[in-house]
Parts: sequence; C-alpha cells; structure tokens
Amino acid sequence: MRIYMFERFLNYLEYKGASKTIPNASKISGRKKLQQNSFPSDAVASFDHGKWDRVLQYHVDVAAGNIDDVKGINMVDYDAIAKDPNFSDYLTQLEEADPTKLYPAEQLAFWINAYNALCINIIIQYETEKSVKIQSITNLTNKDNAVWNQVAGKVAGADISLNTIEHERLRKEWDEPLVHACIVCASASCPNLRPEAFVAARLQEQMEEQMKNWIKNPTKGAKLLDDGKVQLSRIFLWFRDDFGSHEGIANFLLKYWQEEDVKEKLKKQKFSHRYFTYSWKINRTTNKKDWQHDSTPDDSVQLQA
Repeated sequence: MRIYMFERFLNYLEYKGASKTIPNASKISGRKKLQQNSFPSDAVASFDHGKWDRVLQYHVDVAAGNIDDVKGINMVDYDAIAKDPNFSDYLTQLEEADPTKLYPAEQLAFWINAYNALCINIIIQYETEKSVKIQSITNLTNKDNAVWNQVAGKVAGADISLNTIEHERLRKEWDEPLVHACIVCASASCPNLRPEAFVAARLQEQMEEQMKNWIKNPTKGAKLLDDGKVQLSRIFLWFRDDFGSHEGIANFLLKYWQEEDVKEKLKKQKFSHRYFTYSWKINRTTNKKDWQHDSTPDDSVQLQA
C-alpha cells in the first residue's frame, strides 16, 4: 500500500509538471462536440485526403512491431514515405489549404491528419538534413526548443508546430477526448497510427474505433491487473482533465473497453489505477516493402475531408 501511495504521489507531481506545458482546455467554454457538428449527409467534402490515405496504406504495417514491452505496434516506413510523391503532394495541399472554409467535422479530420503527417515530416526533414536515423522523436529537442514547439511544416501558408495543432486547433476548439487516440507522436507507446486517412463522413466511427483499439492493447492502452487496479497509458495522466479527471476516465473506460467481463468487474469495484512506462522509441519498421510495385489502394473509397 505504501508503495502504491508513493507511486500516486509521483504521478501527481508528474501531472503538475505536465500542466506547465499542457494548457487546461477543459475550462474553455464553447468547445465543439463532433456529434453536434457531424458532416451533413448531403454535403460535398471540399478537401481531398486521398494522397495521405495512400501514404498510410502503403507505408504503415499494422500490428507488425514490438518494442521493449510494447506489443502490436503499427510500424511506419519513414524512408519510403520520404521518397513517396504522394507525401510531398499532400504537404503541398496542407500548405495551400484554407481550413476555415471547411465544415466543422472536416476541420477536425483535417487537423488530425495534419498533425500525423507533419509529425512524420519533422522527422524526415531532420533525418535528411543531418543524415542520421533518430531513435526517438525526442532526439529533436534541443536546448532552445522542445520538438513539439519547433516548426513541423506549413498549413495555410504559415509555419506551424505540433503543439499549435494539438492545443490550439484541436483541444481548445473541440471537446473531444477521442482526439488523443487519433494523433500519433511517432512513438511506441502512442496509440497506433491509423492506416487510413480520417474523413469527415466517417469521423465519429473512425475516432471511436481508434479509442477501442488503443484501450484493448494491454501493453500501452489499458489492462486490468490481478489486484483489480487498471493500468493505463500515461496520456490519461497528462491529459486527465480532457477525460473528466478520475471519474471521467472510469466512465470513458466503461464506454470503450470491449471486454464485457472486464467492464463488469470495473462496475463492481472502486476505480483505482496506475500507469504504463511510456516508451518514446520511434515506431520505425524494419520490414521494407517494394511499395512502388504494390497494387494501388482502392481509390473508389470516399477520401475527401
């Protein structure tokens, strides 16, 4: 018990430390909910994510990797993406876009895709410039600037960082904790990078599926321990206010945990939890595919925002 209480104290200190760099968006009034801003069934999407979708289909290996204690990781071929014209074309699209003209649901899909694409971009740019292969995205942090605050690319003609997208365009605009299952910071313990683009017409379904898949991974999402405690991703610690703090996290797990026997146990006991160690090692695949000669993904799928 003493060890657990000490662990809780350390987690509290970690949360307070994270709060110095993570703005508390939960107190901002007027944030949008996707269910109240769903994409109209008769609307025509105005931003095409098809090239990004092809990048993901070609270069993400689903549940193909294990890194340390983290299993079932979607692994990414950064070298191949760097050479894929679909990726450079998509970056140009982001730079030339005007997301303010999109439907709200299109905007949410746009910024989730932009975060994931620009996270890959900042790694590719660094590795190309330095002629090195990083072991973690945190290797890009320097004495002047954390990687999250560095320019990751351009959107709407302006330089933008990953923190600006996450906090300003996503968390401060949207009351959607599901976002945390969808944006991926290139690390083993992150939720898995989805092997398709997010699109407005299916966004609720896609985001909920991401959360369910994340939670059901017992090495980085959630796991019921033998002592009845739930082990969680540290993302639930750092962003606990987004999930509604302690009680909100418990309700969130009950909603998205797919194992009914686990849910029944959670309902019958007081919710207590601890956290996984977070691995920042890069989710880089070693399984190189001849993607230039693979069959083209099905372009008949609706890929516009």
